Amino acid sequence: MEQNLSNINSLTVGDEGPLVEELHRMLANAGFNTKETSATFSKETELSLRSFQESRLIKISGLCDQRTWDALLEARYRLGDRLLYFGQPMLRGEDVSALQRAMGSLGFNPGKVDGIFGPDTQTAVGLFQRNSGLVVDFIFGPNCLSALKKLGNRDGQRSVAILKEQERIISRVRNDEIPYIAIGDLGGLSAVVTESARLLRNAHIKTDLIQHYDVSEHSKYCNTHDVDLYVGIFPEQNEEKSISYYSAKGFESPGGASFTQLLAKELTPLFHVEIEIYGRSEQILRETRMPAIVLRIGPTEDLVAIAPQLSIALKEAVFSWFSQPFDENPS
Repeated sequence: MEQNLSNINSLTVGDEGPLVEELHRMLANAGFNTKETSATFSKETELSLRSFQESRLIKISGLCDQRTWDALLEARYRLGDRLLYFGQPMLRGEDVSALQRAMGSLGFNPGKVDGIFGPDTQTAVGLFQRNSGLVVDFIFGPNCLSALKKLGNRDGQRSVAILKEQERIISRVRNDEIPYIAIGDLGGLSAVVTESARLLRNAHIKTDLIQHYDVSEHSKYCNTHDVDLYVGIFPEQNEEKSISYYSAKGFESPGGASFTQLLAKELTPLFHVEIEIYGRSEQILRETRMPAIVLRIGPTEDLVAIAPQLSIALKEAVFSWFSQPFDENPS
């Protein structure tokens, strides 16, 4: 039975109960056997959970939070286990990710490999069916799976979705279109994000602020308004100073990765420490259709103290990115 962690913060060492039993079952199903069948969250459970988080590019904490629980639920599905189609809510799972990797390797653009069966994936399936002589119903079922298997394994082949992201950004640069940025704030950093938005607007960069505690509202706004780049500025209570961009098996956002490097270069002198860079599949990076990054600076006092300098660094990184977002002829 599908359960969720909505009523608790997370599962950790020492916790007991049916949710922990289910956690052990899901870890085993994903190939991370804890040798635990009890209802107690042990040190061995934590080690297995860390390995699972690392394999799915989730922040490695050893805690079973909602993002980790969702990833475990999605890991239950293999391609062919169920019919895949576009609906509301949209289907999610590792079977969808596998389908997206396959479609992208064949030249049918499913959008980024995010494990979410959205409109782009639906279109890719329809094109695959048409090119394979199948009935075009936009549903990936047994006939599609058989046709796909006949084409052989194409794991490791570059996805067309990566090239399409690059083309879109380069096209905006070449056409001298006004860049469109969204800055996200989960709450508590109004002064920081407002100053950043002001500087960007003064530099003739269209900038919207999204101030909401739910990152799903951030991704919904960005996708609806078709922004070019999302920059989340999130507080941290610890000493973390990092920037994350979207990465998953078979896909890395070229726009997100390149902007992350540019921003880290601008920020490092401000803190006199190396800014950590991560490719992750966290929710906001996964659900946005454009390049997106999340900046985490902790403790919060450090972030507030350098707000003016941070705003300038962000402006410089945005200018650099839109001038030369990445190598236009990647190897």
